[in-house]
Amino acid sequence: MTNETDPGPGPDQQEPTGGTGPLARATARTSDESAPGSAPASSADPAATSSAKPSEQPEEKASAPATTSPSAPANPFAGIPVSDYVRDGVAALLLFVSLTMPWDFANRASDKVEVILVSVLSLLSLALPYLARTGVLPTTWTVHTTRRVRLLANAPYGLLVAVYVVLDLVNGTAGNGWGGLGTGLALGLAGAVLAAQPRQAELGPVDQDRAVSQTWVKVLIGIGALAVVGAVVAFVFSLTLGLGVVGIFARLVVAALAVGLVGLPVWGILRKQESWRLVLVGLGIALVVLYVLNTGSFLVSYESLRGGQFGLLLIPAAAAVAASPAVARSTASASPVATWVAVAVDTLDLVLVVAAVLTLQAILWLAAGLSGVVVILALVLGLLMVGVSLVARRALARDAVSGRTLALGGAGVVAVLGIVLLIVVANQSGLGIGVGTDLLLLAFGLPAITAFALTVPAEVRTHFAENRPTSVVGADAAPSAYVWQPPAPRPVRPQPAQEPVAGPYGSGSYATGPDGYGPAAGAREQDPAAPVSRPTSAQPGARAPYQPSPQPYSPAPAQQPAQPAQPVAQEPHRPAQPAQQPTQPVAQEQYRPAQPSQQPYSPAQPQQQPARPVEQYQPTQVLPAQGVQSARPVQPAVQERSGYAARPGYAAQAAGETAVLPAYQDPQPVGFSAAQALDPSTPLEVLAQIVQEAPHLRPQVAANPSTYPALLEWLGNLGDPAVDAALRSRGR
Repeated sequence: MTNETDPGPGPDQQEPTGGTGPLARATARTSDESAPGSAPASSADPAATSSAKPSEQPEEKASAPATTSPSAPANPFAGIPVSDYVRDGVAALLLFVSLTMPWDFANRASDKVEVILVSVLSLLSLALPYLARTGVLPTTWTVHTTRRVRLLANAPYGLLVAVYVVLDLVNGTAGNGWGGLGTGLALGLAGAVLAAQPRQAELGPVDQDRAVSQTWVKVLIGIGALAVVGAVVAFVFSLTLGLGVVGIFARLVVAALAVGLVGLPVWGILRKQESWRLVLVGLGIALVVLYVLNTGSFLVSYESLRGGQFGLLLIPAAAAVAASPAVARSTASASPVATWVAVAVDTLDLVLVVAAVLTLQAILWLAAGLSGVVVILALVLGLLMVGVSLVARRALARDAVSGRTLALGGAGVVAVLGIVLLIVVANQSGLGIGVGTDLLLLAFGLPAITAFALTVPAEVRTHFAENRPTSVVGADAAPSAYVWQPPAPRPVRPQPAQEPVAGPYGSGSYATGPDGYGPAAGAREQDPAAPVSRPTSAQPGARAPYQPSPQPYSPAPAQQPAQPAQPVAQEPHRPAQPAQQPTQPVAQEQYRPAQPSQQPYSPAQPQQQPARPVEQYQPTQVLPAQGVQSARPVQPAVQERSGYAARPGYAAQAAGETAVLPAYQDPQPVGFSAAQALDPSTPLEVLAQIVQEAPHLRPQVAANPSTYPALLEWLGNLGDPAVDAALRSRGR
């Protein structure tokens, strides 16, 4: 419907329906300035515009929305950041919750009229910026007016807290209902401070609005000074209570705890360190949660200057001041990752302070004559917390990437130890020891702040995801810690060297040796004159020892083990063709008997030569040198043994001939092949079996690309040159 009382403006310059106040007129003026060229086109024919059909008006608006549609009203709350809404909501919540909590030793906050009145006044101050933006307040109302009025509206709450602190100081006993300070005072004061501070949307440029930051830094200094001075005054009053030396030191330790938890963060903020500001905010949030959840605990819910403990209840108010945007602008800016890492380091410093206080308290309990599980456990766990937090703090401060895991682990260990001690203390009674704020901070508050700083911020998660610590054992071996693989075979223990003993083959010969000519270790040596035993059906794998015979040699019928291809084919023994010269035995310079014989070699007689066992070697036929005919059949060589025995199978050669002997090779076990050891598809269990049962195939297993790391490490420890060369070939 068109406003007919003022025919001057066109349809696009009309005030919105239902908006006749100053804000609506300002909106209409803004619309005129934003579209100066649209008024003539819209007001050229007012009668035509008013007589147009309803069905045609939407089409006109659709075709030219910028010239015909009335301007929408501006959002009065535009430009307010989310942090301001959160700050108002938290302030209101703290003020409401404080009314349900104890204010002093005898009353709750809701039992005192003065507390209710100042709480209502602080709650009403939260509505000032919203009323000013909606146009309810006079036009002369500015942002500076809102900041001043809000500060004045919350000042009574601070004055009331100061009055009750003085009453606790001058009150000797709690019998009249005026002694002590409760957690309701702490939460209400924090809510009033949040309600009084300026919002982010109300701050001007830093260079033009620097005074507001200086003002709230002074407020922070005042609250911190009150906490520190109050802790000192409480200790001084404890000297007048007639306590002993142990009691005085106990009150001194309590005062030191308050000074450390309040003084360190405030001092860091004065040095313009953003990390300490965030630590103080986190500490205040942790204490608020602990106060709400432990309302029934006397040691947590109350403090008193006369009682010797004061200062911790003011930490939530100091944290509320530190959370102010005005104070945040006064600290030096740094990269988010460095700031949050510094927050974790500073929090671990507070863990050191609280754990040291707990340890000193346990020592004083012992000095006072207290004993039991709680005292001993507090001393032991306190020392452990000090050590763990110190190691974690140093690792994180030295290198954030490599020390992050250790810092998180240290925070977790402190939390576990604190919870254990908390449970034990809560279940013990009659010792005068209870659950205090320091123990709750060790169990929940401080470890939670450390874990939050190193895991929750998006910048921190991105940084540590891109910069992972290097593995100590190497990237290729790290997955073997959590991926199943067959166990590596046990290394073969080397056999101890045996002392030479007098054997059947002369002095200095080995009873047992690598060639197997003596009896087995621990077995009884056979008498050379005793008859040779034959294999029976009860001994399927037994072999008869070799015994020379004057008859022509014939190979044993037993099946020989599989051997690699030799230059000479294995055929049944046939007498050699007569040679021009008789075959002479092969000279062995290094293995001469003690008294060499000057006579030509002749086959040993059975009654003079002791029988020797043949275990795994069969006599090998040796052909004479090429182009030389042998004069007599070649007999198996039977040398006298002195020192190291010669291997069997080497026949005597004629004098002047060159002996062509096959290269000696270790016996090859049956069942595995080099192709199988090199095949990548060979199962891992089979590879482990090959290196145990077929040592000659270890280089092939080392070169197999499917060999798992544990087996490769085992092979590398053997010291075998061939295995080492195979390992180097695969790039290890």
